[in-house]
Amino acid sequence: MDYFGSLAQKWENEKETDKSNKGGRRMKYKFWDVSRDRKKKPITLSDRILELVAAAMAVVMLVLTGVLYSKAPDIVPTHFNFSGEVDGWEGKGFYWILAAIMLVGMIICASAAYNRKLVNLPIRLKPEVFYRQIGLISRMCRIMTIVLSFIWLAVLLAMSASFIGVSEGVAVALIPFSVMLMLGVVFFYTLKIWWIGRGL
Repeated sequence: MDYFGSLAQKWENEKETDKSNKGGRRMKYKFWDVSRDRKKKPITLSDRILELVAAAMAVVMLVLTGVLYSKAPDIVPTHFNFSGEVDGWEGKGFYWILAAIMLVGMIICASAAYNRKLVNLPIRLKPEVFYRQIGLISRMCRIMTIVLSFIWLAVLLAMSASFIGVSEGVAVALIPFSVMLMLGVVFFYTLKIWWIGRGL
């Protein structure tokens, strides 16, 4: 029996013990123990595809960063106000600072698909649908990894619009759009995970 199966069985045993010793009072499960697992739930083909897409996007974005860095002027726009106008500038070395930040973010999201300790959702997991909820959390993390690469691309386009022939207004508009996409993914999966548990 794998770790999750053992954990689910442990919950059932503890629940029965709690009923017999404390008159059936509902026990409090310590779900943070899940984050200490070393054995992983089997990964599906779609999970692998998402991971490959995320890895490919990371490579593409690093290559694109190098290309844009080589063509960029010494000073590039790095901040925009709510009207989409540039109000901050940095040296072109900021391309690699951005790359480091976004790459670390993608690695954290990808790692969270395997380590639930990195995920903090306001939802209590239920033993009866534990596998489904954990699977959805992992799927959410993998999709977030890909969406982070979209945010990275949007920022790169906004920084480079002036010398690559892209409309600066369109490029800047992609940043809030990609951020909203990220928030949408989190909201959708959080609601779905909650709904599955609520249906018990």
